[in-house]
Amino acid sequence: MTQSKRTGGPKTPEGKRVSAHNALKTGAYTSLIILPGESEQDFQQLADQFIHDFVPQDIVEASLVHTLTVLTWKQLRTQKIEHAALVRTLAAIFDLADCYKFNLPIPGEYRPGALSFVDRLTEANERAWVTAVTLCKQFIQHPPTAEALRSLEFTSPTLYQYFESRAVAMNAPDQGPARWATMEIKAFSGEVCPFAESCSRAFLNEYKSEASAIEHIALLRQPIKEIKEARLLKFMQQQNMQRVHDDLDRAFYRTLSELRKHQLWRKAKNMIDVTPEGET
Repeated sequence: MTQSKRTGGPKTPEGKRVSAHNALKTGAYTSLIILPGESEQDFQQLADQFIHDFVPQDIVEASLVHTLTVLTWKQLRTQKIEHAALVRTLAAIFDLADCYKFNLPIPGEYRPGALSFVDRLTEANERAWVTAVTLCKQFIQHPPTAEALRSLEFTSPTLYQYFESRAVAMNAPDQGPARWATMEIKAFSGEVCPFAESCSRAFLNEYKSEASAIEHIALLRQPIKEIKEARLLKFMQQQNMQRVHDDLDRAFYRTLSELRKHQLWRKAKNMIDVTPEGET
């Protein structure tokens, strides 16, 4: 009988590990596993970690470990997709429909912008806007001194830059705070008013939505919270993502159970009977 030339595969544990590692790579980079935009390197790192943890010894274990890797990869992908979709949902700009059921203390056309503005505000930006709006109202009531205008560069850089841009528009780019305190502007109606007052009125008019939001910022927090809670509830009802997670979890633990059974079978198969002859 002709002797088979097949080696029967690796015999040593190291040889089996290398063989299993090579088997695990087979088909790992198909489009069904790694989608466009995903990282092959990230998938291989995950695969290497599973090999390190489970140390597959034959092709069956390698295949099961590969399946566990793919299921985990899909679970991670699902979580990323769900997280990204949820972030987009919660970060979407507000519209009139969002504001309809709330009796907000600002003009209707400014409500969506005001809510979006408050939602994006950081603590530092909120303080800056409060300062700018407060100073504008003060300057309209009481003309500021040159010193007060000069200090804007530090107390309210946003308002200081706005005053500078208005001075440039008036062809007076070299006129600093000392001159701003005495400059006057003639309106189309023929009325003359101080430069600081005119700039302050223009600032509040240009940023009506933001100014309204700052004035009623404490009252806008609760509507924003309620709108986002409603969005979250609607998202959870529509996406049905929990079913996807459950399916992947069941497949993972089913595969893990098969792997454990095979490992026990292999150990039992390779166990050597060391009972001396003649003993029962």
